[in-house]
Amino acid sequence: MKVEDFNPQDYLPQGYYPWPDLINPNIAQMEIDMKNWIDHDYAYLPEKARSKYKKMGFHLCTARMVPKASYEQTIPCNRFVLNFVVMDDQMEFATIEEKKRDCDRAIEILKGSTPSANENGIFQHLALIRDEYKAFMPSEWLERFTVNLSRCFKYGVQEETPFKLAKRIPSLEYFMILREYSVNMYPYLYWADIETNFVLPKYIEEHPVIQRLRALTSRIEAWQNDFYSLRKELGLDTELMNLILVLQKGQNISLEEAVMEAKRIHDEDVAEFVALHENLPNFGNHQQQVYDYVTSLGTILQGLNTHYIKDTERYLDGGEGFAWPEGEQVNKYKTQDFKPG
Repeated sequence: MKVEDFNPQDYLPQGYYPWPDLINPNIAQMEIDMKNWIDHDYAYLPEKARSKYKKMGFHLCTARMVPKASYEQTIPCNRFVLNFVVMDDQMEFATIEEKKRDCDRAIEILKGSTPSANENGIFQHLALIRDEYKAFMPSEWLERFTVNLSRCFKYGVQEETPFKLAKRIPSLEYFMILREYSVNMYPYLYWADIETNFVLPKYIEEHPVIQRLRALTSRIEAWQNDFYSLRKELGLDTELMNLILVLQKGQNISLEEAVMEAKRIHDEDVAEFVALHENLPNFGNHQQQVYDYVTSLGTILQGLNTHYIKDTERYLDGGEGFAWPEGEQVNKYKTQDFKPG
């Protein structure tokens, strides 16, 4: 297989999954909001980066993940997509210490700390996200959201850094655990509570089947992302944390063989998810609500796949559509006096 012959849609076409493919009707206003935030609240970023972020279609990503949410509910979700992606992107070449510093600060703000006036839009938006979520979600939900964001920072963003800086791949076994967190999916899964207007009771939240379904959702999204980002990452020696590349290099097999093995892993995870969804434990009076909740997790996966296909320029060949950090953005963030746009 030649690189130019690889098309992820040949493996994951639109409608591939057995869940609804929906979009929120408030996309026009969501796009206006997104572009306004990029231009005003993230004005410290280079103009080239801001232009690329506008072409990534983040508002459409949000709209496909929370298709039933009200406009007011979409605001912190939409804001978080931009926030989390920019933070992750601009830490691309940072050290573990620098990443830990900024990740810890993000969690402090979500827990209630007030950002100073000279902290940039990433941190200012986290305070807005926190307060906007608190307006319609209970404190227990925000705590779960924050804990799972922290887990992605700790077990994903930070733990993959030594491999990225050394330009080497981990073992397949370790990678598959690491990638579940480094794809940064876990906090988004709590949007299913918003979609269904149902915050799982603690005994359901902690049930091993629910925890496994969340793990599978995160893994499936990781494998999706690895398919769609492959052409962006091929030829870039810093971009090795991709299931297909780990299989190819770690097992010394062809690109085509690695793609097919990655597809097999993906499909096995999907099959397990579907089987668990159709055979949930007895949750008593909450049975239908839990079933609908898991459907919302599937809708997130379906929506993300459609987003990759239809909405974004983020994964153009060779990283041309990616907002790589540059200049003073490498290894640190600029500060600014913040005035929300």
